[in-house]
Amino acid sequence: MTQKNSASTFAKGLKVLSCFETGRRDLTMAEVSRLTGFDRATTRRLCLTLEDSGYLQKEDRAFRLTPKILAMAGGYLTANDFGRSVQPVLNQFAEAFEGEIALAMRDGDRAIYIARSATSSARISFGFSIGSTLPLLPTAVGQMLLARGLASDVDLDLARLIPEKLTEATDMDLTSIRQKIERAASQGYAFVRNEFEMGAAGIAVPVGNIGASPAVLATTASINQFDKAAEFDRALDILRRAAMNLRL
Repeated sequence: MTQKNSASTFAKGLKVLSCFETGRRDLTMAEVSRLTGFDRATTRRLCLTLEDSGYLQKEDRAFRLTPKILAMAGGYLTANDFGRSVQPVLNQFAEAFEGEIALAMRDGDRAIYIARSATSSARISFGFSIGSTLPLLPTAVGQMLLARGLASDVDLDLARLIPEKLTEATDMDLTSIRQKIERAASQGYAFVRNEFEMGAAGIAVPVGNIGASPAVLATTASINQFDKAAEFDRALDILRRAAMNLRL
């Protein structure tokens, strides 16, 4: 097998694994073939190879991920000292907020949660966890990540990213979205409400880099909670203090 073919096969295998990012418990070969665009023979070969490697297991006619997939993520978290330098800070400030706080980074055209803490008394939960992904344009997390880039990068992003109508309040106007990103850059935080999910609002602030990649801290709550100026200011203050306490 040539190096070119080997790299191509590896990329195809990763694409098969990415089919499970939506949270599906299991997928048949036909479903994997449809999601990846690979023909049936290629899909079968890739699924069986991933099964032999221990990343997939087959039950009846469907494949599902195995816990082995977490080893790679665990290596990343350990290498960046998340257990000692990140999680305790998130836990401390989640308690202060009596809600949830998440650390997110950009992954291509989306944001991904890389750490999260939530108290049992959190007034609202949207089911996010480490590895959950969010679109960039209609979320505070995404807009703050975009705001951390150069103006030329924002130009390229907005020329490529296509707004998706997720709720009746989702902003579909790229000029308006650009203004929100610029505002986030100038004021040091992003605030988005109802655009990703009706009834939900998010606040995000910048935090230091992890390696060469910018990160943001964010919290999500009901819009009623953040409609109160005192509650909004308190949440923003907690996020900013948490960001200052992180050493990334």
